[in-house]
Amino acid sequence: MPRGARRTRSEIKELLMLLLLKFEGPIGRYSLKEMLGLSEREGVVKSMLSDLQRGGYISSGRSGSKLTVKGERLLEQCLKAHSIVDVKYLSLQPLETGPTSFIVHLRGRAEAIISGMNERDAAVRAGALGATVLTFKNGMLSVPAVYHNLSSKYPDLAKRIYGSFSLADGDTLIVASAENRWRALEGVLAAAKALA
Repeated sequence: MPRGARRTRSEIKELLMLLLLKFEGPIGRYSLKEMLGLSEREGVVKSMLSDLQRGGYISSGRSGSKLTVKGERLLEQCLKAHSIVDVKYLSLQPLETGPTSFIVHLRGRAEAIISGMNERDAAVRAGALGATVLTFKNGMLSVPAVYHNLSSKYPDLAKRIYGSFSLADGDTLIVASAENRWRALEGVLAAAKALA
């Protein structure tokens, strides 16, 4: 993503902005700053939007800004750089720790997971209430240090996960929960970045 003044900008906030523009666009600057958790930093949001518009990554109109085709390609590149295959707003009770959750699907990161605590801590630092990490190895979903085989404890949940994601051996799912959707999304992105 284009780089400008970085005082309160971060790679996570920039990726979050791209996803917000994809999920919610067209969206106005004031709504964006609230969703980004930068309500006191309007100049930062304006600068981020200006950089994206100069690069041809967004188009702006009366109803707000939205990603262009070039912006969607940039988002794909940013996600791929973090091994992110998919990002979904999906409820996976009882793996959630708050009222709303986002899930990221990471390709081939299962071997990097020890207990899931580092990823959870990264999500919490980013504003989530908590996070749960799942790994897919040898045809089996596990929650490291909690459930060796998720299917034996929660067969319906495991079936739902298999139906929602195209898992390959060695993949990881991270579920981050928060009080609102956007803190959950920021939390799950931070957890994914902790694995990169």
